[in-house]
Amino acid sequence: MGKKSRDLFAAFIVGNGVLDLLAPRERYMMWVFGPRWMRELILWFADHPTAVRLRGVARIGIGLSLALKQYEELKHEPAKELGSGYRRWLR
Repeated sequence: MGKKSRDLFAAFIVGNGVLDLLAPRERYMMWVFGPRWMRELILWFADHPTAVRLRGVARIGIGLSLALKQYEELKHEPAKELGSGYRRWLR
């Protein structure tokens, strides 16, 4: 995976974790669909907001860990010089 993709993936995971913390029941009630076993699983999460919040905390931790690991890797790379390519985007 590229650096930008990993960064977006980490942001996605952190964002989902935050949403799990803010409104666990409402979030899962919005996603009730599919086969019976899937609906039952979703409804279980909706009925157990503490489990959803714990999952949210875990997601935030995983997302931050992925992002920080990637940023540490960038510290050790030599800085790239800005060529004429960046000027094209600033016009």
